[in-house]
Amino acid sequence: MNSEPLWKHLDTPILSSSYWMSQGIDTHTSVALETFQCQLVSRKFLNSSVIYIEPQVPNVIIPHQDILKLHWVKYMQRLIEVGRVTAFFVERFHLRLSIIDVIVPSLLQMPYIKELGLCNCNVDTNGLLLLAKTLNKNYTLKRLLLNENQIVEADVANELSHAVEHHSTLQELCISHCGIGTNEHILPLILKGCSNLKVLRLNENNISSKNITHIGEFLSGNPLLSCIRLDRNLLVDDDAKHLSEALSTNNNLQYLYIKGNEFTDIGKEQLMRAVLDTATLNSIAESNHETEIVFNESVLSSYINDKYWPRKKKVQYKILLTLYGINNETPVIQYFNEISLELIPHVLELIQTELDCLEKHDAPSFIVENEPRQLLTRMFCLLRELPCLYAGETQQILPDKQMLDSN
Repeated sequence: MNSEPLWKHLDTPILSSSYWMSQGIDTHTSVALETFQCQLVSRKFLNSSVIYIEPQVPNVIIPHQDILKLHWVKYMQRLIEVGRVTAFFVERFHLRLSIIDVIVPSLLQMPYIKELGLCNCNVDTNGLLLLAKTLNKNYTLKRLLLNENQIVEADVANELSHAVEHHSTLQELCISHCGIGTNEHILPLILKGCSNLKVLRLNENNISSKNITHIGEFLSGNPLLSCIRLDRNLLVDDDAKHLSEALSTNNNLQYLYIKGNEFTDIGKEQLMRAVLDTATLNSIAESNHETEIVFNESVLSSYINDKYWPRKKKVQYKILLTLYGINNETPVIQYFNEISLELIPHVLELIQTELDCLEKHDAPSFIVENEPRQLLTRMFCLLRELPCLYAGETQQILPDKQMLDSN
């Protein structure tokens, strides 16, 4: 069995792990560097339309080495010649301007490229600026991932925002764990260019109350955005008001992810009122019926918004759930205070028609067990108390007895 290392059988010089160790680099990283060179020289992944390059040694981040530029140049040249690349991802390689200048312009001029990811690559300021400027020359990209690269300078945020805003096909921008919230001036610059996106990921960016007004104003403007991820940031109960108010004027957003923030039940309740305000039946109808708010746990009233139902059906379902008493301990009779008496039979008919909807598992499994029995109880309470609505009204509805006698 041949025990010689692979790099000795390749036609392009490879610096072995022993060389890198002699430069003071630890053993795991040195092995990863040797393996990486072998991958580039052997043109690995060239037969695939989706290319994913990462160190083969787990948890290793390969530092930038200018001496590797020649390998990148040859690899990208070969990729242009034979590859029909639709997606290209690099992860856990530190990429400075000299390498970015090789990778990015080559990729973004490819005719089929749809996705580009440079994640945890420690791309420096000049590299990010080059990427933003090159992005303006591309007309095919749909998804850009820059997770775990620091975006903390106004020039970078402004250039990136401008490039995203004027890109004709880009739909998703992923900039999680980029330190955006550490500088309160960065987020508004980025949001300025994101109105035409479909997905914006801002997870783990130290976004706090200092930034919430910018997010609220952005969502209130009803951008085309269908999903925004704010998971694992630093939002608190006081921030829920801004998000809730923004949802009252937004009818495009379908998913608002806020897992792992610092909301208590108070903040969650404030947010849920945006999608199901149970003050009156009218307020239920005027709630947001598009956005599912995703906490760490499922919430029924938010879950309804994820249904592919017409708005009318969502409104009906929410009214029914409110009348049934799910997630609500207030007596159901209060919701009829503002309803014209002639409409009440229609509401009762709606309830009776839909009474078995939960029994047929139309609702999610997290509804309390034995709910149908509770539903019937709520229906009974409603019917028992309904006559009180007519008190003081019968004189207006029924003819006066003396008038009847005189006729």
